[in-house]
Amino acid sequence: MTHKISAAGLALVQRFEGFSAEPAQLPDGNWVVGHGHVRVGEPGAPVGHDEAASLLVADVAPVEHLVNISVTRALTQSQFDALVSFAISIGAEAFGQSQVLRRVNAGEFVAAACAMDAWRKSDVSGELAIVDVLVRRRAAEKAMFLDDVSVEAAPSPFLRAKLDYAASILGAPISYAPAPAVGSIAVVQAQPEPTQRLTEILKSEPATEALLLTQPVGDDFIEGEEEIATAHAKPVARPLDGVREATRRAYATQQDAQPKGVWNLFKREDGQSVFAAQPEIKVDRRIRELRTKPDTAPRFVLPARFDNVGLVALTVFGVVLVAIGALLAFNGQSIDFLAGGAVAAPGLAAAGIGGYGLWRAAPEAANA
Repeated sequence: MTHKISAAGLALVQRFEGFSAEPAQLPDGNWVVGHGHVRVGEPGAPVGHDEAASLLVADVAPVEHLVNISVTRALTQSQFDALVSFAISIGAEAFGQSQVLRRVNAGEFVAAACAMDAWRKSDVSGELAIVDVLVRRRAAEKAMFLDDVSVEAAPSPFLRAKLDYAASILGAPISYAPAPAVGSIAVVQAQPEPTQRLTEILKSEPATEALLLTQPVGDDFIEGEEEIATAHAKPVARPLDGVREATRRAYATQQDAQPKGVWNLFKREDGQSVFAAQPEIKVDRRIRELRTKPDTAPRFVLPARFDNVGLVALTVFGVVLVAIGALLAFNGQSIDFLAGGAVAAPGLAAAGIGGYGLWRAAPEAANA
């Protein structure tokens, strides 16, 4: 069954919506006139009581349709009028999600009427507060909604009422906020987006604005030998001397963590043999320039470490063997020549191994 609001329902709405002949501005910048009629943009001309009543009927029509399609239970006229007034007050979206509508569709009319009391707060000057006019409107709508609901007699001596502590806490606020006069709340100015506001603040400083306008630098861009560019905005110049020093220190730290010995002489840091075939590696031009620049540090420096002392001893031992072999070979006899060669060969191997090890360790000592 399709309902339409009655004269009593319209009177209830008119009573709490009030009447304003002159347009009053709303906080969102629009205008309200008559019995809560909203004009978007321009305030328009004043209205009389008859025009205000006509505007109210036009505004109530979509709310009547909303209540008719949302409620699945049969309603009396007073229940329909109360729900229309309630929906106008809280808005169509809130009405569709309210506990009131769910209770009505469940057939729990008393619970639905009690649920109306929850909608008594509003935003007053930026704060959510219980407003006295909303308390009164909810009471009137609740009474109208329950007007046609049958009630059973219950003598007080038989059914004495007791205090509901939850209801006493919820229903007894410290104070009620009076309803503000229409047009007394200032229009809320639109605030810019946070990112837009931050950009405006940053651009207020000339140096910061210049930094914001800096174009990114590509990976293959090299501005000069005195600085290194990245894919991000141009960084602070970093001299190449500092880069060299940092690279040397990192390499020396890595080498110190690995044991040095004769068996590791022919192994790289990754464990592969130095004689293994090496893949072609593309080296950045800046790194290649660092490697090809002449190094002014002394090339051969003996590091004062125990493992390198062993290399020195191995080299000396090899040289001694070579000398002994040479002395034996120069005696002129064939047997002595063969004996000298047998002694000199291990000496050459020992001297070569020790010399190569010292040659590898010399750059570390120079960079340390």
